[in-house]
Amino acid sequence: MNSREAGWIGYAKGGNGKVGIADLGDRILFLGRGAGELASLFCFANAEAGAKTLVLDLDDSVSAEVHGYFQVVDYRSLLYDAFKIEGEDAFHAQLISAAYAAALGLSTEDEAVLSSALHAMSAQEDMATPSSLFNSLGGVEGFRGFYVDRLRGRIGALRMMEATRDRVLATLLEGGCIVRFGVAPYPLAAELATALVIAKLLALLRSSSASPDALLVTGAHRLFRSADRMRPTTRLLTHLLDARLSLALASPLPALVDEALSASMVVRVYSSEAWNSVRRAGDAAPASRSYVICDDRSSTSNAFFPRFVRATPRARDEGLLSAATTIPRLTSAILGEVARFSTPTRQSMVAYLSPQFLPTDVAAEIDRLLAEGFLVEELRGSESGSRVFAYALTGKGRHLAEELGA
Repeated sequence: MNSREAGWIGYAKGGNGKVGIADLGDRILFLGRGAGELASLFCFANAEAGAKTLVLDLDDSVSAEVHGYFQVVDYRSLLYDAFKIEGEDAFHAQLISAAYAAALGLSTEDEAVLSSALHAMSAQEDMATPSSLFNSLGGVEGFRGFYVDRLRGRIGALRMMEATRDRVLATLLEGGCIVRFGVAPYPLAAELATALVIAKLLALLRSSSASPDALLVTGAHRLFRSADRMRPTTRLLTHLLDARLSLALASPLPALVDEALSASMVVRVYSSEAWNSVRRAGDAAPASRSYVICDDRSSTSNAFFPRFVRATPRARDEGLLSAATTIPRLTSAILGEVARFSTPTRQSMVAYLSPQFLPTDVAAEIDRLLAEGFLVEELRGSESGSRVFAYALTGKGRHLAEELGA
């Protein structure tokens, strides 16, 4: 890709020039303890060359390193769109079933049941959320009994898959952003969300002319696991490897990566200790802190040392709705509703604002405003005649509301 020719990630051993990302091709697998460092350098090099990279940061190894260079997006702001089934031709529905199967480690039989349920749901324009899928599995034609009940139990165990209608994935197809999954409440939620975003991305690439120059997925071993039996991760992986974009995957645990994935990536970049575990007798041992490029195109292996890049100061994440980051839009909404309602309580505020923001973020922002003196709780009479503790603006809160235009 011409736009990537100027980007480079390190120095060739012996001072024989630089190692450019264009030299690595369009199917790259970073393996070993330094996979996160290499993934970050890959992002920096693409940004320098003007290439747009979309990063799905499953293991949170890149987000902290590239603030200021990329827009960082909380996965929850995309999850609603990822749950929405595209079209009625069953292509996206089948990819969603493959995403559930990859994240949950399901059998091919379980994937077939999911695929049938999702095909019926796509015709009804339903959402592929765990709760909707749980209900639909009970009426899948041709599937009954123990296997369906067991599958419903696996799906029903998925909780806290919160989503907002804040963004659509199509707006990120131009690249230049990181989707952060490290803020998920538990590991399986992050893995399922990543798989669903990949499924949605593949469905959009099928019909859209827009596309990122490169896609980087970290924590690849968590989705495409090594297994001694066939798993339906193959379907999602096949479509991902077939996608019309440059693809880079990273994993700090090469022993857990699916063998089909490793064999399909023609260029594999190993950290020194990872290379020592796979190199053949007669291959030179790499220096500590170096990396080795194993290139199947030329049957060569070449060592290099990574370049050093100083990251810019951490920027505020766009779309990252968390208690640690004050979002003026959320603050303004809370202050405005407190001023408008006669007896605004915590429960009523969370319920009223949850269609626009995550309930946990509304509650956290209310706590912050209370702690910092912008809100106060007062005992007030309600319409039913009872007395309840309700929020009110302090003088400091009214001043902030005016500044925000609430």
